[in-house]
Amino acid sequence: MTNGTSQNDDTAQTIPAPELDFGLQRPEPPLKAQILQPLANPRELLNKLVGCADVKRHIEELMILNRYNAIMQTLNPGAKVHALSLHGIFFGRPGTGKTTVCKIYGSLLHEAGMLSKGHVVVCNRGTFIGNNWGDEERTVRQAVQAAQGGVLMIDEAYLLNSENKNDPGKLVIPLLMDILADERQRDIAVILCGYKEPMNNLIELNPGLESRFANRFDFKDFSFDELLAISRLRLQEYGYHFTRSAMVKYRQLLADAYAARDPQTWGNARFVANLLEHIYLRHARRCVSMKAPHREHILSITPTDIEPIAIPQPRRRIGFGA
Repeated sequence: MTNGTSQNDDTAQTIPAPELDFGLQRPEPPLKAQILQPLANPRELLNKLVGCADVKRHIEELMILNRYNAIMQTLNPGAKVHALSLHGIFFGRPGTGKTTVCKIYGSLLHEAGMLSKGHVVVCNRGTFIGNNWGDEERTVRQAVQAAQGGVLMIDEAYLLNSENKNDPGKLVIPLLMDILADERQRDIAVILCGYKEPMNNLIELNPGLESRFANRFDFKDFSFDELLAISRLRLQEYGYHFTRSAMVKYRQLLADAYAARDPQTWGNARFVANLLEHIYLRHARRCVSMKAPHREHILSITPTDIEPIAIPQPRRRIGFGA
């Protein structure tokens, strides 16, 4: 999880394919995907998110238009209502909150009556690419079926846009578009995620995406102050607090990492999560070594617990001039 929120009800699992009874034909292999369960309080979680101002505003506009349509149908039955597409594209680097917001998005749509379940099925390129001819069509249909009533999230969707003309990944988006063209596919929201530039290239090569995926959510990198706020939220989840000197040390350590970051590899909230996990481990080791730790010992993060971790380095280019 990112952006200072955590849920314990997410399950990484494979989704069983339906049993087929065609004589000697074997059942279809399971779909490789992660299921994120709906949230009980999505609006509260959305309001608590650090940053993401544009994303929050866009989601709120969708909720307002949905409520307006409901009022219109009540006061003026039979009137034409405004079209409301649930599909969207999340632009952003790693650790900017895309998965967290996708969970909230699905739960909000369910709460508003626009989706029947609100769960999220997280897929990526590896979900769709099989070993046999035609696996792509099977896995796309399985993914859509598994996400019925909720959200189908395809992470790093631009990886389906290979330069290799024979890449089977190129079949996935057209297959998905064909399925979504079916008017019966209303109880689903599809979210494509990834870096902005390659996602724009994906859209250019698949013109149908432009109109069907009208909702665009731009996830900005977090500022230093926002990363500090996320750090505090994550500490509060465990009831921890920094001592005054520990806060000074942590702030300086995070500032040094932020100043040395490379935009292409910087982990945003993921870096904060990794750093804090490293701190928690050192803190746990120190507390366990005590003969009789008190409650304050357990809940106080001290300077001793804080050590730097590796900062993601720029990717080395392959080829001449690398």
